[in-house]
Amino acid sequence: MARPQERALTVAGIAYRLAMPEPRTHLFEVEMRLPGGGPVELVMPSWTPGSYLMREFARHVQDFAAEAAGAPVRWEKRNKSTWRVHAPEGELLVRYRVYANEPSVRTSHLDASHGYVNGASVFLFARGREGDPVALEIEAPAGWRATTSMDAEGPFRFTARDYDELVDSPIEIGEHELLEWEQEGVPHRYAIWGRGNYDPERLVADTRRIIAAEAEMFGGLPYARYTFILHLLPEGRGGLEHAASSSLQAGRWVFEGEPYEDFLALVAHEFFHVWNAKRIRPEPLGPFDYTAENHTRNLWVVEGLTTYYTDLMLRRAGIITEERYLARLAESISRMQSLPGRRHQTLEASSFDTWIRFYRPDEHTPNAQVSYYQKGALVGLLLDLEIREASGGRRSLDDLMRALWERYGSRDVGYPEEMKAGVQAIAEELAGRALGDFFTAYVRGTEELDYDRHLATVGLALTREPAPERNEKGDGEKSARPSDAAVIESRLGARVRESNGRLLIANVLEGGAGWDAGLNAGDELLALDGLRVTTTAALAARLRELPEGTRTELALFRRDELTTVPVPAGPAAAPPLRIAPRAGATAEEEARRREWLRGAAGG
Repeated sequence: MARPQERALTVAGIAYRLAMPEPRTHLFEVEMRLPGGGPVELVMPSWTPGSYLMREFARHVQDFAAEAAGAPVRWEKRNKSTWRVHAPEGELLVRYRVYANEPSVRTSHLDASHGYVNGASVFLFARGREGDPVALEIEAPAGWRATTSMDAEGPFRFTARDYDELVDSPIEIGEHELLEWEQEGVPHRYAIWGRGNYDPERLVADTRRIIAAEAEMFGGLPYARYTFILHLLPEGRGGLEHAASSSLQAGRWVFEGEPYEDFLALVAHEFFHVWNAKRIRPEPLGPFDYTAENHTRNLWVVEGLTTYYTDLMLRRAGIITEERYLARLAESISRMQSLPGRRHQTLEASSFDTWIRFYRPDEHTPNAQVSYYQKGALVGLLLDLEIREASGGRRSLDDLMRALWERYGSRDVGYPEEMKAGVQAIAEELAGRALGDFFTAYVRGTEELDYDRHLATVGLALTREPAPERNEKGDGEKSARPSDAAVIESRLGARVRESNGRLLIANVLEGGAGWDAGLNAGDELLALDGLRVTTTAALAARLRELPEGTRTELALFRRDELTTVPVPAGPAAAPPLRIAPRAGATAEEEARRREWLRGAAGG
C-alpha cells in the first residue's frame, strides 16, 4: 500500500487520512493516527445507522498494518470486526485498505469517476475513544473536490466532533456538480454525480419549498449547513438520512412527470429525518453500538411517521394538489390491504424484527410481514385524524412531533422506548383522552385499520366507485379499471414477474386461489387452458374476463418438470380505491380537512 505524505492535522484527537491513488481498483487507502499509545482495540462497524441490517463491513478490509515510532507493532484479529493492537506508549499509526465497489447509499463506492464514502463502511474506531475529536484529510486525484457536511479547515481537510459525527457525514469526492443556495441564513447544496435530465433551477426551487414546509412545522433549521448528495444511475432509488446531509439515489431520467414527483417525495422523506430519526429518536437508537443489533419497537415512529409526512409535505409545500395527495394516499391504502401479512405481524414486532426480516424479503414476505414504513404511515394518518377530532381541531400529529422535538430531540435525549411513557402518553395529552384502545389495536395488535371512521372526521370517504381518467389522446374520458397486477392478484392469488422472456410466479398470496391450488413461488407459467402466456399483460387479459370460480388449467415448469395445476378463478378485481369528499360532510369536518391538508406552510 502506498504511503501518503505525512502531515499533521490541527485538531487534537484521532486523525484519519483517506487516499485513492488508483480509483479504478475500487480501493480506498486509510491511515489512522492515535495519540497516547498503549494496547487498543480497533473496530469496523457491522452496520450503518438508518439501515438496520448487519452488513459486516469488515469483510472489505485488507492489508491491515500497525506501527509506532517507525517500527511494526504486534496485532491480532479478535473477532470478525476487531483488531487488537499491542502498541507501546506514544502515537500509533494504523494503515489498511477498503474495497468499495457497491454504489448504494448504505455502502461506499470508488471508481475512475468518483468516490463516495459512507463512513461506517470505511473508518475503524478505537473502542472507548469514540468521543475523541476527529480530523480527516483527503488525498484525491487532480481535479477532484470533496463535499461533506463536516466543518472544513480547507478543501480537503475536515473535522468532526467525534466518531459518530464522522460516520454521519457522507463524503462525495470527484468532479460532481454543485448547486448551492442559502435558506433561512443557512447554506445548502446538492452534490450531483452522474448525468440526468434534471433542471438545476427547478430542482433547487422545489427543494427549497420542501425545506420551508418542514422547517416551518418544527420552527426552524437545527444545523449549520446541509448537503444533499445525489447519485444518478441507470436505475434504482434509495435514500439514507444523516444529521446534516442525506444521500439520495435516483434514475437519471426521473425529473419529469410522476417519476419526478416520486423523487421529490424521496427528498421530503430524507429531509424530514433531520428531526425524526437523527434528533427525535427512541432511547435504543443512540449512542449506537456499531457492532450489534440496536433493537427498538419504535421504528414505525421513526420511519412510518416520516413516510406519512412525506406526501403531506409535498402537499403543504404546494408541489402536489389536494386531489393528487388523496390519490397517492388511496394507492397506499390499496397496497396495505393487499398484504395478508397485515393479519400476522404487529407494528411493534415489525420494528423489532427489522434486523432479520425487513432487508431480507423472500417469496413468503407478503404473507407473514408488514412494513413499519407502510403500515406506520397509515397508522400515522389515523392517529393524526384521531387527535384532530378528539381535540376539536386544536391539536394534531404536528403537535406531537413538535413535543417530541422540544422535550427530547432538541436536548439530544431519546424518548422512552415504552410506548405508554413516550409517544402514546403525548398523543393522549394532546387528544385529551385515553388512546389505549387505538394503540392496542393498531400498534400492538393486528386489527384492521378503520379508514372509513377516521376519514369521515375530515369529510372524506373511501370508495371503489370508478373515477374518470383521461384517455391516451386526452380528448375524452374512460373509467379507471384495475391494473394487470391487480387482476392477476385477485384472479390467481399470486404476483408474477417477467424475466428473460419467461413468466415466473414471484409470490403466492395466502388465502387466494393459487394458495389453495398449490402454486409455488418460482413456478414458470407456460400456458392457460392450453394457450401460451409469456407476459403479464397477456395473462391479465386472459384472466380479466373469466367468471368467478371458472376452472382453469395452468401448465408450468416446476424445477424443470412439466406439470399442470387446476386453479379456479378468484373474484374479479375491484376498481382502484379512491378518497373523495363525503356527501353530507359538516362545515366543521371540511374546515378540519382544509387545516390538515394546508398545514403551516400553506399552498
